[in-house]
Amino acid sequence: MSRHFPFLFILFFITWNCAGSSYQRLAIEEPAALVAMEDSLRNANRLLPSTVKALVTAHNSIGRSALDKNNYSSALQSFQDALVLFPSDTTAHYNLLIAEGNLLYKKGERNGLWDAIENYHKAARLKPDSGEPFYHIGQAYLKNGNTDFDLILESYEKALSLDLALQLRPVVLAAMEREKKREKTLKDFWK
Repeated sequence: MSRHFPFLFILFFITWNCAGSSYQRLAIEEPAALVAMEDSLRNANRLLPSTVKALVTAHNSIGRSALDKNNYSSALQSFQDALVLFPSDTTAHYNLLIAEGNLLYKKGERNGLWDAIENYHKAARLKPDSGEPFYHIGQAYLKNGNTDFDLILESYEKALSLDLALQLRPVVLAAMEREKKREKTLKDFWK
């Protein structure tokens, strides 16, 4: 064994580890820049596990940003790209289900709304602490048959009892209050 082996091993480890952490930092700070490098990294055979993890993070970040901007087709593509790299990534699966559900919701077809509700329930099983799927479930019930107040309000209440993004919580509260008022108005009308 060479006298230089420990030094070369340490140098390789430091280089590998630094490259992985710089890719991870890039995935967080400039995800589009890292995704733009993906083909080059593949061609150079530099898809180490840490690089794959960084690329998955970047695709998920880009996809979530597109999802938040209601650009569902772009979001779907980003989450699918993440899953090609790491098929068991829960974040990509969760967000893919939300994006697919939102796309079906947007189309508004009756059968599509039931499929959207199914997607949101699958997403909820992947992240049981997240209230987001339940908000979307309530919205889909509302669009599907806007007088099924029990299902609509139950979904909103469940969403509020779980973790919600700061910007989503007031949206859910407002939706729930609106539906409570509609329910009361409808009940009062039929008295």
